[in-house]
Amino acid sequence: MDITDRKAMRALAHPLRIRLLELVGTQGPITAARCSEYVGESPANCSFHLRTLAEHGYIERAPGATGRNRPWQITDVTQNLDRNKVDPDAQTTAVALGDMLQQWEFERMRAGRHLPVPETWKGHLFEAGSTLFLTPEEADTLNEHYQRLIAPFLDRITDPALRPEGSAPVRVFMATTLAHDLIQEGGES
Repeated sequence: MDITDRKAMRALAHPLRIRLLELVGTQGPITAARCSEYVGESPANCSFHLRTLAEHGYIERAPGATGRNRPWQITDVTQNLDRNKVDPDAQTTAVALGDMLQQWEFERMRAGRHLPVPETWKGHLFEAGSTLFLTPEEADTLNEHYQRLIAPFLDRITDPALRPEGSAPVRVFMATTLAHDLIQEGGES
């Protein structure tokens, strides 16, 4: 899902909505009441934010759901935000959403460092970073490789039957940004 609409960006730029979107994607179909148990908010508050996500196409009602506690399901397990592909009037909104999403990612990583790692996961989690010299086309290739690398695991997000025994939710985050502090004035290094 490419996020290009300003209103859709604003709808997602809320910490609870980001968390709910992840819950619907990993635990769905799921009701607002069940979401409230995960996030510690009231079912009514979760319902409000879930409806907002649905208005902008991030989630939808699960088929065949009837009654008051109708579950929600994700419409796409990946969301892509490229501020350079949005309308010029939406640039500021795209930058703000990007800041919000990165802050959310980094806060989760920071919080995770303070929690104990189960024995079975010790030595299997990592953090890595690299400063590379790439052309724009090579940056595209890197993104394509990343997308191909994660593709075999995407169906596991929405279908618990495909999750192998011993698997756990592992957050993977990748971003490419220019290292502006290394670029000399008037050139690209």
